[in-house]
Amino acid sequence: MQLEYTPYILPFVFSLCIMVGLALYALPKANTAARLFALVMASLGIWTFCYLMELSSVTLEGKIFWLKIKYLGSATAPLLWLVFSLVMSNQQHLLKTALTPLMVLSVLTTWGVVFTHGLHNWMWTFIETKPGFPETQSGHGFYFWIYAATCYLGILSSVVVYFNFYRTTSPFFKKQALWLLLGGFIPLAGRMTEDVFGMDLIPKIDEVIFFFLFSGVFFALALFRYGALKLVPIAHHLVVKNINAAIVVLDLMGRIVDLNPYAQKLVGPEAQDSIGKTPREILGERLQIQSLDSIPEEVTLKQGDQDACFSVQYSPIREQRGQVAGHVLVLFDITARKQAEMQLAHIARTDALTQVTNRRHFFELAEPEFQKARGLGGQLGVVMLDVDYFKKINDTYGHQIGDEVLRHVAKVCKNNLRQTDLFARYGGEEFICLVQGEDASDTQHIAEKLRQALEETPILLPDQHISITASLGVAVQGAAKSLDELIGKADEALYTSKKEGRNRVTVSGALGAGEVYT
Repeated sequence: MQLEYTPYILPFVFSLCIMVGLALYALPKANTAARLFALVMASLGIWTFCYLMELSSVTLEGKIFWLKIKYLGSATAPLLWLVFSLVMSNQQHLLKTALTPLMVLSVLTTWGVVFTHGLHNWMWTFIETKPGFPETQSGHGFYFWIYAATCYLGILSSVVVYFNFYRTTSPFFKKQALWLLLGGFIPLAGRMTEDVFGMDLIPKIDEVIFFFLFSGVFFALALFRYGALKLVPIAHHLVVKNINAAIVVLDLMGRIVDLNPYAQKLVGPEAQDSIGKTPREILGERLQIQSLDSIPEEVTLKQGDQDACFSVQYSPIREQRGQVAGHVLVLFDITARKQAEMQLAHIARTDALTQVTNRRHFFELAEPEFQKARGLGGQLGVVMLDVDYFKKINDTYGHQIGDEVLRHVAKVCKNNLRQTDLFARYGGEEFICLVQGEDASDTQHIAEKLRQALEETPILLPDQHISITASLGVAVQGAAKSLDELIGKADEALYTSKKEGRNRVTVSGALGAGEVYT
């Protein structure tokens, strides 16, 4: 086969080098989109190489040979480009329809028609050479127009896919989509000017293959400048735009590659500049993520003037073969749940009638304090309080007034205690107070203050006043071996107060067992 140099091949040599380089760049990437792109570049490379050889061939037989071989690439490239665009825009589900068999049938039919030329004139009615023209000149058979329409339809469909992708995607991905769209459309536009409008923009050579040179440049921009094969497949295979949760997609370096609308709203104005940055750079101290190995289960973020609580779920994004291609953070707003949990916790810790600490929670808080004081040699005091003649109040005024009396007692006592004192309803009309760091004399003084405050603060009703008094018992830690023992001593002192006439304080232990103060 005779070949000769012609300057017409120079742009095609350059274009072929770009395509081979892009194919080699994409092939090792561990994702479906990258391998598809490598196939697209390979088919375009075959198309370009065969055309280059056609231009260089001296004989008509040689030119016809490479003309036919060229269709190994030209019949597959437009359809592979459509498949690639569907995968990149996360619409690969369309490939599971009749589209795939139709594309395969189209390619096989075209090859069959081309390689049986000579038995019929379906593709070309004649093939000849003209002086001064490096490529063959031919008449078009009916199947050529079927083939051309298939190519146009494949690339135009890709244009529609990428236009919709461009219209709906985030600003960063718009640049990728635009360059990929232009790279696929330019050769088609060049061919349409001749086939549809009869305008031969570049005489003597095929405009489609010539414009592949520009396609290669645009593809290179999409790949190297905007990382299309790294970012688009990761983000748009997984981002759910309408989910009521913030989805943050990260690459292998932990940098943001996309945010769904909920996440953009959460981040605020900074969302537009978030691509390529880490979550910590965007959310600052609000999102305490030092690395992907130390992600908290819950975070609190500022939303307007209020704090919102989010649960954080983190998982790797894996390709079909199991390789990690990136990561995804999903933040669910659990503010309402947290508030409900806090309310339930408050209910579990609080006496429903008086709104002070209940007996169970009192022991949960008091037991550690007792053990701490015992270990460090400190002091704790316990005050037991019982409302005098409470049964008589219930019998005289009814249980509703009795409940009001208990609320009144709790309020008066809380107003006369320190913040460090632990006050709780012990049961019925009994209350208990844990006093920290006080000896018997000081604890007795606190108890007396409570007794006097109750005596001087009657409960005010619309038509009468009800005087309230209480009996109190005091005990200090001393040699008590347990909290129950200490409370038992205070309870014994309380019983003494009631036995001795009520409305008084009795101190057990340090000032003499059963010593009464009125």
